[in-house]
Amino acid sequence: MTPFFLRNRQRGALLGAAALALAGIIPIASASGDFPNQPVKLVVAFAPGTGSDALSRMLAEAMTEPLGQSVIVENRPGGGGIVGTDHVARSAPDGYTMAMGTTSTLVTNPYLNPSAKYSVQKDFKAVTGLARTNFVIVTADTPDAPKNLAELITRLKAGNVNYASSGMGTIVHLTGERFVRQVGAKATHIPYKGAAQSVSEVAAGVTLFTAETMAAALPLIRGGKLRPLAVTSAQRTDALPDVPTVAESGYPDFVVYSWFGLVVPAKTPDDVVHKLDSAAQTAMKSPAMAKRLETLGFDTLGLSSAPFSELIKQEIPVWTDFLQTAGIKLE
Repeated sequence: MTPFFLRNRQRGALLGAAALALAGIIPIASASGDFPNQPVKLVVAFAPGTGSDALSRMLAEAMTEPLGQSVIVENRPGGGGIVGTDHVARSAPDGYTMAMGTTSTLVTNPYLNPSAKYSVQKDFKAVTGLARTNFVIVTADTPDAPKNLAELITRLKAGNVNYASSGMGTIVHLTGERFVRQVGAKATHIPYKGAAQSVSEVAAGVTLFTAETMAAALPLIRGGKLRPLAVTSAQRTDALPDVPTVAESGYPDFVVYSWFGLVVPAKTPDDVVHKLDSAAQTAMKSPAMAKRLETLGFDTLGLSSAPFSELIKQEIPVWTDFLQTAGIKLE
């Protein structure tokens, strides 16, 4: 039996804690029913200028009204998307910190890079599958650059060429490597710190080509700095209707997309996830948002939590099988 003086001391401590909590000095865990009552942070694990960043900024603006709070985009680049993604995995599971998850941050990085300490199955809960985009293979829009995909492949097979990406282990890197292997060639990979830098170097002729997201490449294509040679989708895209697909250029098995979606820490309450999902779905369906997505080459997915979680599970073996076969691993 607990001595009388200890029982009194314990009772006093509990009463004191309750009084402090009521006074607002010690916070009481509030129910998630009042979520959100402050701005929500959306972490982008890549630098400005990437497809993730462009989509996140459009979404943040469009989610503000249905969510009833501001959504603030925070770029946390580093490690090919690992730094920002890991930050969200370790954040409080209260719904106030989301990540813009991608094929590379959620699927390929955990397999590819030992620096990725998070697991998509254990550390995250899927919120919404937002959109997907294919890649466009581009080179410099100069007289001596390849005029079409056949010329690029000829240059590749001749050897001593390189290709750019937005970072080691990113989906852009892996798509470029898949393309080089698909055509039976070899090329040196040159990683840069973000898409803005890599596409600029291709435009300047420093590197021969890159397979970049539509969102990142389109501004320089429309500005006459990059020449699009092929897109990686199954059909031609409305954003570049005159550009052939890699499939119709003689490689029917080469169809590659990257998807984007919101994820939160794994222990985030289901009702909070539902509120975020609902706001994101509403934002994506707005006519203004749909027009902007089309302009940047995004296709809307519209997947709620469970279907988006299933998509992630299906994508894991697709990419890990390729990485294993190709022997790609970051040290």
